[in-house]
Amino acid sequence: MRLGERTVDLRQIDCFLAVATELHFGKAAERLHLAQSSVSEAIRALEHEVGARLFIRTSRRVQLTDLGAKLRLGVEPAALVLRATLDDCRKTALGKSNRLRIGFIGGGLYELTLPFVRQLKSKFNLDVDWVELAVPDQFEAVATGKVDAAFCRLPLSHDGLVQSVILFEDTRKLVVPVDHRLADETLIDPEELAHEIIPTLPDEHQMGAWAAIHFPDHTPAGLPIARGPVVTTPRECLAVVESGEAVAIFPARAERYFSNPGIRYIDIDLPPVSTALVRRRADRRRVIGDLEKCSRDVAKGLRDCPNASSANGDAKRRLVLESNNRGALPSNREERQIRPIRCGRLHTSSESRTV
Repeated sequence: MRLGERTVDLRQIDCFLAVATELHFGKAAERLHLAQSSVSEAIRALEHEVGARLFIRTSRRVQLTDLGAKLRLGVEPAALVLRATLDDCRKTALGKSNRLRIGFIGGGLYELTLPFVRQLKSKFNLDVDWVELAVPDQFEAVATGKVDAAFCRLPLSHDGLVQSVILFEDTRKLVVPVDHRLADETLIDPEELAHEIIPTLPDEHQMGAWAAIHFPDHTPAGLPIARGPVVTTPRECLAVVESGEAVAIFPARAERYFSNPGIRYIDIDLPPVSTALVRRRADRRRVIGDLEKCSRDVAKGLRDCPNASSANGDAKRRLVLESNNRGALPSNREERQIRPIRCGRLHTSSESRTV
Protein backbone atom coordinates (compact mmCIF):
# COMPACT_ATOMS: atom_id res chain seq x y z
CA MET A 1 0.00 0.00 0.00
CA ARG A 2 1.38 3.43 -0.94
CA LEU A 3 0.91 6.84 0.66
CA GLY A 4 2.18 9.42 -1.82
CA GLU A 5 5.70 8.25 -2.79
CA ARG A 6 6.14 6.13 0.34
CA THR A 7 5.23 2.52 1.06
CA VAL A 8 3.00 1.63 3.99
CA ASP A 9 3.09 -1.88 5.42
CA LEU A 10 -0.33 -3.55 5.75
CA ARG A 11 0.62 -4.54 9.30
CA GLN A 12 0.94 -0.84 10.13
CA ILE A 13 -2.65 -0.34 8.95
CA ASP A 14 -3.83 -3.32 11.00
CA CYS A 15 -2.13 -1.92 14.11
CA PHE A 16 -3.52 1.55 13.47
CA LEU A 17 -7.08 0.26 13.08
CA ALA A 18 -6.80 -1.94 16.19
CA VAL A 19 -5.61 0.98 18.32
CA ALA A 20 -8.23 3.28 16.78
CA THR A 21 -10.92 0.75 17.76
CA GLU A 22 -9.66 -0.15 21.23
CA LEU A 23 -8.11 3.24 22.10
CA HIS A 24 -5.66 1.21 24.14
CA PHE A 25 -2.27 -0.08 22.94
CA GLY A 26 -2.29 -3.12 25.24
CA LYS A 27 -5.75 -4.27 24.16
CA ALA A 28 -4.87 -3.66 20.52
CA ALA A 29 -1.79 -5.84 20.92
CA GLU A 30 -3.86 -8.63 22.49
CA ARG A 31 -6.36 -8.39 19.66
CA LEU A 32 -3.60 -8.75 17.05
CA HIS A 33 -1.61 -11.34 19.06
CA LEU A 34 1.43 -9.08 18.98
CA ALA A 35 3.73 -7.60 21.59
CA GLN A 36 2.69 -4.11 22.66
CA SER A 37 6.12 -2.82 21.64
CA SER A 38 5.49 -4.08 18.08
CA VAL A 39 2.18 -2.20 17.91
CA SER A 40 3.81 1.00 19.22
CA GLU A 41 6.63 0.66 16.68
CA ALA A 42 4.14 0.18 13.82
CA ILE A 43 2.18 3.28 14.85
CA ARG A 44 5.36 5.38 15.07
CA ALA A 45 6.40 4.19 11.60
CA LEU A 46 2.98 5.03 10.17
CA GLU A 47 3.00 8.48 11.78
CA HIS A 48 6.43 9.04 10.24
CA GLU A 49 5.09 8.08 6.79
CA VAL A 50 2.03 10.32 7.18
CA GLY A 51 4.07 13.16 8.61
CA ALA A 52 1.96 13.89 11.69
CA ARG A 53 0.63 12.33 14.88
CA LEU A 54 -2.38 10.04 14.55
CA PHE A 55 -3.01 9.57 18.29
CA ILE A 56 -2.87 11.73 21.38
CA ARG A 57 -1.31 9.62 24.12
CA THR A 58 -1.41 10.38 27.82
CA SER A 59 -0.89 8.17 30.86
CA ARG A 60 -4.66 7.81 31.19
CA ARG A 61 -6.07 7.73 27.68
CA VAL A 62 -5.49 7.34 23.98
CA GLN A 63 -7.54 9.23 21.41
CA LEU A 64 -7.43 9.87 17.69
CA THR A 65 -6.27 13.20 16.37
CA ASP A 66 -8.38 14.82 13.66
CA LEU A 67 -5.90 13.49 11.10
CA GLY A 68 -6.10 10.04 12.67
CA ALA A 69 -9.89 10.09 12.43
CA LYS A 70 -9.62 11.10 8.76
CA LEU A 71 -7.17 8.29 8.05
CA ARG A 72 -9.39 5.73 9.76
CA LEU A 73 -12.40 6.85 7.76
CA GLY A 74 -10.48 6.33 4.53
CA VAL A 75 -8.50 3.15 5.15
CA GLU A 76 -10.84 1.03 7.29
CA PRO A 77 -13.34 0.12 4.52
CA ALA A 78 -10.48 -0.51 2.07
CA ALA A 79 -8.62 -2.72 4.55
CA LEU A 80 -11.74 -4.79 5.23
CA VAL A 81 -12.33 -5.35 1.52
CA LEU A 82 -8.65 -6.17 0.94
CA ARG A 83 -8.64 -8.79 3.70
CA ALA A 84 -11.90 -10.31 2.44
CA THR A 85 -10.63 -10.37 -1.16
CA LEU A 86 -7.40 -12.12 -0.15
CA ASP A 87 -9.46 -14.71 1.74
CA ASP A 88 -11.72 -15.24 -1.29
CA CYS A 89 -8.68 -15.75 -3.53
CA ARG A 90 -7.12 -18.26 -1.14
CA LYS A 91 -10.33 -20.30 -1.15
CA THR A 92 -10.52 -20.19 -4.94
CA ALA A 93 -6.89 -21.33 -5.24
CA LEU A 94 -7.66 -24.28 -2.95
CA GLY A 95 -10.79 -25.16 -4.94
CA LYS A 96 -13.08 -24.37 -2.01
CA SER A 97 -16.47 -22.73 -2.30
CA ASN A 98 -16.74 -19.27 -0.83
CA ARG A 99 -18.69 -18.86 2.39
CA LEU A 100 -20.39 -15.58 3.16
CA ARG A 101 -21.23 -14.50 6.67
CA ILE A 102 -24.68 -12.94 6.42
CA GLY A 103 -26.29 -11.19 9.36
CA PHE A 104 -29.98 -11.09 10.19
CA ILE A 105 -32.36 -9.81 12.83
CA GLY A 106 -35.26 -11.83 14.22
CA GLY A 107 -36.76 -13.99 11.48
CA GLY A 108 -34.41 -12.69 8.80
CA LEU A 109 -35.86 -13.56 5.41
CA TYR A 110 -38.66 -15.67 6.90
CA GLU A 111 -40.21 -17.84 4.14
CA LEU A 112 -37.59 -16.66 1.62
CA THR A 113 -34.65 -18.14 3.53
CA LEU A 114 -34.71 -21.58 1.90
CA PRO A 115 -35.21 -20.30 -1.69
CA PHE A 116 -32.41 -17.81 -1.11
CA VAL A 117 -29.94 -20.42 0.19
CA ARG A 118 -30.77 -22.86 -2.62
CA GLN A 119 -30.38 -20.18 -5.30
CA LEU A 120 -27.10 -18.94 -3.83
CA LYS A 121 -25.64 -22.45 -3.81
CA SER A 122 -26.97 -23.74 -7.14
CA LYS A 123 -26.38 -20.65 -9.27
CA PHE A 124 -23.39 -18.98 -7.59
CA ASN A 125 -21.73 -21.83 -5.64
CA LEU A 126 -21.80 -19.78 -2.45
CA ASP A 127 -22.44 -21.12 1.03
CA VAL A 128 -23.81 -19.12 3.94
CA ASP A 129 -22.94 -18.82 7.60
CA TRP A 130 -25.93 -17.10 9.22
CA VAL A 131 -25.08 -14.72 12.07
CA GLU A 132 -27.87 -13.47 14.32
CA LEU A 133 -27.24 -9.84 15.19
CA ALA A 134 -28.31 -7.72 18.13
CA VAL A 135 -30.59 -4.83 17.20
CA PRO A 136 -28.21 -1.98 18.25
CA ASP A 137 -25.24 -3.58 16.45
CA GLN A 138 -26.80 -4.72 13.17
CA PHE A 139 -25.36 -1.98 10.95
CA GLU A 140 -22.06 -1.75 12.81
CA ALA A 141 -21.57 -5.51 12.31
CA VAL A 142 -21.56 -4.97 8.54
CA ALA A 143 -19.43 -1.83 8.71
CA THR A 144 -16.70 -3.47 10.83
CA GLY A 145 -16.58 -6.72 8.87
CA LYS A 146 -18.15 -9.00 11.47
CA VAL A 147 -20.43 -10.07 8.62
CA ASP A 148 -20.07 -9.62 4.85
CA ALA A 149 -23.61 -8.27 4.51
CA ALA A 150 -26.92 -8.40 6.34
CA PHE A 151 -30.65 -8.48 5.75
CA CYS A 152 -31.99 -5.55 7.74
CA ARG A 153 -35.26 -3.76 8.26
CA LEU A 154 -35.07 -0.25 6.89
CA PRO A 155 -34.37 2.65 7.19
CA LEU A 156 -30.59 2.39 6.98
CA SER A 157 -28.71 4.24 9.74
CA HIS A 158 -25.01 4.14 8.84
CA ASP A 159 -23.05 6.36 6.45
CA GLY A 160 -20.58 3.64 5.44
CA LEU A 161 -23.28 1.25 4.20
CA VAL A 162 -25.67 1.04 1.28
CA GLN A 163 -28.93 -0.82 0.81
CA SER A 164 -28.66 -2.72 -2.44
CA VAL A 165 -31.76 -4.89 -2.86
CA ILE A 166 -35.19 -4.59 -1.22
CA LEU A 167 -36.63 -8.08 -0.90
CA PHE A 168 -40.07 -7.46 0.54
CA GLU A 169 -42.30 -5.04 2.40
CA ASP A 170 -44.19 -5.83 5.58
CA THR A 171 -47.22 -4.32 7.25
CA ARG A 172 -46.89 -3.58 10.97
CA LYS A 173 -48.33 -5.33 14.02
CA LEU A 174 -48.66 -4.24 17.61
CA VAL A 175 -47.71 -7.11 19.91
CA VAL A 176 -49.61 -7.14 23.22
CA PRO A 177 -50.24 -9.59 26.07
CA VAL A 178 -53.34 -11.78 25.57
CA ASP A 179 -55.17 -10.02 28.40
CA HIS A 180 -54.29 -6.50 27.23
CA ARG A 181 -57.05 -3.90 26.82
CA LEU A 182 -56.47 -3.85 23.03
CA ALA A 183 -56.20 -7.62 22.60
CA ASP A 184 -59.64 -7.94 20.96
CA GLU A 185 -59.14 -5.10 18.46
CA THR A 186 -58.59 -5.81 14.77
CA LEU A 187 -56.93 -2.55 13.73
CA ILE A 188 -55.23 -0.16 16.14
CA ASP A 189 -54.89 3.59 15.83
CA PRO A 190 -51.20 4.40 16.49
CA GLU A 191 -52.29 7.25 18.77
CA GLU A 192 -53.13 4.49 21.28
CA LEU A 193 -49.40 4.18 21.83
CA ALA A 194 -49.57 7.35 23.94
CA HIS A 195 -51.21 5.18 26.62
CA GLU A 196 -48.65 2.39 26.39
CA ILE A 197 -45.02 1.61 27.14
CA ILE A 198 -42.59 0.71 24.34
CA PRO A 199 -39.26 -1.08 24.95
CA THR A 200 -36.16 1.01 24.37
CA LEU A 201 -32.66 0.43 23.04
CA PRO A 202 -29.52 1.00 25.12
CA ASP A 203 -28.70 4.69 25.57
CA GLU A 204 -25.44 4.45 23.63
CA HIS A 205 -27.09 3.10 20.46
CA GLN A 206 -26.41 4.91 17.18
CA MET A 207 -29.56 3.81 15.33
CA GLY A 208 -30.99 7.27 14.68
CA ALA A 209 -33.87 7.18 12.21
CA TRP A 210 -34.14 3.40 12.52
CA ALA A 211 -34.96 3.59 16.23
CA ALA A 212 -37.53 6.33 15.58
CA ILE A 213 -39.43 3.97 13.27
CA HIS A 214 -39.16 0.71 15.20
CA PHE A 215 -38.98 2.00 18.80
CA PRO A 216 -40.82 5.34 18.58
CA ASP A 217 -40.83 7.76 21.49
CA HIS A 218 -43.85 9.70 20.20
CA THR A 219 -47.02 9.00 18.22
CA PRO A 220 -47.62 10.31 14.66
CA ALA A 221 -49.50 13.24 16.24
CA GLY A 222 -46.57 14.02 18.53
CA LEU A 223 -47.83 12.59 21.82
CA PRO A 224 -45.05 11.10 23.97
CA ILE A 225 -44.72 7.34 24.41
CA ALA A 226 -43.34 6.05 27.70
CA ARG A 227 -39.95 4.34 27.59
CA GLY A 228 -39.92 0.75 28.80
CA PRO A 229 -37.31 -1.92 29.56
CA VAL A 230 -34.05 -1.89 27.61
CA VAL A 231 -33.88 -4.63 24.98
CA THR A 232 -31.34 -5.68 22.35
CA THR A 233 -33.07 -8.53 20.46
CA PRO A 234 -36.57 -9.29 19.14
CA ARG A 235 -36.89 -12.18 21.61
CA GLU A 236 -36.20 -9.81 24.50
CA CYS A 237 -38.93 -7.53 23.12
CA LEU A 238 -41.42 -10.39 23.13
CA ALA A 239 -40.42 -11.43 26.63
CA VAL A 240 -41.23 -7.99 28.08
CA VAL A 241 -44.52 -7.99 26.13
CA GLU A 242 -45.57 -11.38 27.50
CA SER A 243 -44.70 -10.26 31.04
CA GLY A 244 -46.97 -7.23 30.65
CA GLU A 245 -44.15 -4.67 30.94
CA ALA A 246 -44.61 -3.18 27.47
CA VAL A 247 -46.06 -3.54 23.99
CA ALA A 248 -43.94 -3.72 20.82
CA ILE A 249 -44.18 -3.02 17.10
CA PHE A 250 -43.15 -5.89 14.82
CA PRO A 251 -43.30 -6.71 11.09
CA ALA A 252 -46.36 -8.77 10.18
CA ARG A 253 -44.28 -11.80 9.16
CA ALA A 254 -43.05 -12.17 12.74
CA GLU A 255 -46.47 -13.47 13.81
CA ARG A 256 -45.82 -16.81 12.14
CA TYR A 257 -42.16 -16.98 13.15
CA PHE A 258 -42.53 -15.96 16.81
CA SER A 259 -45.87 -17.55 17.68
CA ASN A 260 -46.68 -17.58 21.40
CA PRO A 261 -49.99 -18.28 23.19
CA GLY A 262 -49.20 -15.52 25.70
CA ILE A 263 -49.22 -12.68 23.17
CA ARG A 264 -51.36 -11.30 20.34
CA TYR A 265 -50.37 -9.63 17.08
CA ILE A 266 -52.81 -6.91 15.97
CA ASP A 267 -52.68 -4.76 12.83
CA ILE A 268 -51.64 -1.18 13.57
CA ASP A 269 -52.17 1.69 11.15
CA LEU A 270 -48.50 2.55 10.55
CA PRO A 271 -46.55 2.67 7.27
CA PRO A 272 -45.07 -0.66 6.17
CA VAL A 273 -41.36 -1.42 6.54
CA SER A 274 -39.00 -2.92 3.98
CA THR A 275 -36.31 -5.57 4.37
CA ALA A 276 -33.19 -5.04 2.28
CA LEU A 277 -29.74 -6.44 1.69
CA VAL A 278 -27.19 -4.09 3.29
CA ARG A 279 -23.48 -4.10 2.40
CA ARG A 280 -20.40 -1.95 2.87
CA ARG A 281 -20.23 0.92 0.42
CA ALA A 282 -16.64 0.09 -0.61
CA ASP A 283 -17.17 -3.67 -0.94
CA ARG A 284 -17.22 -4.43 -4.67
CA ARG A 285 -16.08 -8.05 -4.51
CA ARG A 286 -17.52 -10.48 -7.02
CA VAL A 287 -19.10 -12.57 -4.27
CA ILE A 288 -20.99 -9.50 -3.04
CA GLY A 289 -22.18 -8.88 -6.59
CA ASP A 290 -23.37 -12.50 -6.76
CA LEU A 291 -25.14 -12.04 -3.42
CA GLU A 292 -26.95 -8.99 -4.82
CA LYS A 293 -27.93 -10.88 -7.99
CA CYS A 294 -29.29 -13.77 -5.93
CA SER A 295 -31.28 -11.38 -3.76
CA ARG A 296 -32.77 -9.73 -6.84
CA ASP A 297 -33.74 -13.15 -8.24
CA VAL A 298 -35.49 -14.13 -5.01
CA ALA A 299 -37.25 -10.76 -4.76
CA LYS A 300 -38.40 -11.05 -8.38
CA GLY A 301 -39.71 -14.55 -7.69
CA LEU A 302 -41.73 -13.17 -4.78
CA ARG A 303 -43.25 -10.47 -6.98
CA ASP A 304 -43.94 -12.91 -9.82
CA CYS A 305 -45.69 -15.41 -7.52
CA PRO A 306 -47.70 -13.24 -5.12
CA ASN A 307 -50.17 -16.02 -4.29
CA ALA A 308 -47.32 -18.04 -2.80
CA SER A 309 -46.24 -15.17 -0.61
CA SER A 310 -47.46 -14.81 2.92
CA ALA A 311 -46.98 -11.08 2.56
CA ASN A 312 -49.74 -11.07 -0.04
CA GLY A 313 -52.05 -12.67 2.51
CA ASP A 314 -51.14 -9.98 4.98
CA ALA A 315 -51.98 -7.30 2.42
CA LYS A 316 -55.36 -8.85 1.67
CA ARG A 317 -56.13 -9.20 5.35
CA ARG A 318 -55.18 -5.57 5.92
CA LEU A 319 -57.55 -4.43 3.18
CA VAL A 320 -60.38 -6.38 4.79
CA LEU A 321 -59.56 -4.95 8.19
CA GLU A 322 -59.45 -1.42 6.85
CA SER A 323 -62.78 -1.98 5.14
CA ASN A 324 -64.37 -3.43 8.26
CA ASN A 325 -62.98 -0.68 10.45
CA ARG A 326 -63.51 2.29 8.16
CA GLY A 327 -65.00 5.01 10.29
CA ALA A 328 -64.44 2.98 13.47
CA LEU A 329 -61.39 4.93 14.55
CA PRO A 330 -62.42 8.55 15.18
CA SER A 331 -59.58 10.92 15.89
CA ASN A 332 -61.16 12.10 19.13
CA ARG A 333 -60.20 9.72 21.94
CA GLU A 334 -63.21 10.69 24.01
CA GLU A 335 -65.54 9.44 21.27
CA ARG A 336 -63.90 6.03 21.56
CA GLN A 337 -64.26 6.06 25.34
CA ILE A 338 -60.84 4.53 25.94
CA ARG A 339 -59.31 5.38 29.27
CA PRO A 340 -55.57 6.20 29.36
CA ILE A 341 -53.64 3.47 31.19
CA ARG A 342 -50.14 2.20 31.65
CA CYS A 343 -49.09 -1.42 31.64
CA GLY A 344 -50.06 -2.69 35.05
CA ARG A 345 -53.71 -2.83 36.19
CA LEU A 346 -56.71 -1.85 34.10
CA HIS A 347 -59.70 -0.98 36.24
CA THR A 348 -63.19 -0.91 34.75
CA SER A 349 -66.51 -0.23 36.42
CA SER A 350 -67.31 -3.93 36.62
CA GLU A 351 -63.97 -5.75 36.94
CA SER A 352 -60.21 -5.48 37.11
CA ARG A 353 -57.77 -7.37 34.97
CA THR A 354 -53.99 -7.39 34.46
CA VAL A 355 -52.61 -6.01 31.20
